[in-house]
Parts: sequence; C-alpha cells; structure tokens
Amino acid sequence: MIEWLLTTAGTAALGAVFPVVNIELYLLGVLSTVDGLNWWAMGLAAAVGQLAGKSVFYLAGRGGLSLGNRLSRMAEKERTGRWARWFDTFQRRTRQQPWWGLGVLFLSAIPGIPPFTLMCLLSGAAGLPVLGFLGAALAGRALHFLLVAGAPGLVGQLPWFG
Repeated sequence: MIEWLLTTAGTAALGAVFPVVNIELYLLGVLSTVDGLNWWAMGLAAAVGQLAGKSVFYLAGRGGLSLGNRLSRMAEKERTGRWARWFDTFQRRTRQQPWWGLGVLFLSAIPGIPPFTLMCLLSGAAGLPVLGFLGAALAGRALHFLLVAGAPGLVGQLPWFG
C-alpha cells in the first residue's frame, strides 16, 4: 500500500508541474484496477503530491524563482488588461483581508477553476502567507481528490447502477 501512496503522490507532483500527466485519470484507473487500496488514502496522497508540485508556482509568484521576476516585469508592462485588473483587485483585497485571499484559493482548489496553477502563482505574488497557502490549498485539493477517488464507490451504490 505504501508503494501506491508514494507513486500516487509522485505522479500528482509531476502532473502539477507538467500538465500532460492527468492525476484524476491515473487515480480512477488505479483505484478501479488494483484491489485493496483505500480510496481516501489515495485521494489524500494525490492532494499532498499535487500541492508539492503547485508550491513551485507559489514560490515563483513570491519572486523566489526567476519565473516570478519575469512575470512581474510582464505584468508591469501590461497593467491595462482584464487579467491585470483582476490581479490588482485580488492582490489589494488579499493584502487588506488575507482571509479573503485564502477563501478564494480554497474555493478555486476544489474544482480547479480558474486554473489552480494560476491561483497558486497569484497567491504567491499577492503575498499570502506560506502556511495559509499550504492549508487552504491542501484543504481544497484534498476535497477535490477525495471526491474523485470516492466517485466510483458512490456511483456503484446508486440504485440504477448497482
């Protein structure tokens, strides 16, 4: 079981950085073909792995990586677009009320819309505290992956599928 948890976390981290790896499909495939796996443990492993990968984007937004510096310069050049205005609003509200920014991050982490990668980047750039980022993002992603991992069992219990 531990091998599957580590593999799932690693696959999720890889998919967080390189979006060609779809962790949801991986999770559904593994849970439907391998006997004896706990769906909730696999869902939590996927959440932890994806958060490890998405933390790279948070750090980039904070300016901890050269990507963050490049994006900041690009954003300064084009402060007139819709996304730039949205980012300015997000950043201003987050600095005034950090709980608001954490709530937006949590809510976007559940369905992944707007793209969760972008929200991680913006959270870093807006100055969300690292522990707040980790807590809100992990809670939202855990809920997401627990729903994905538990879906086959729930569908199987519906009267018209059972």
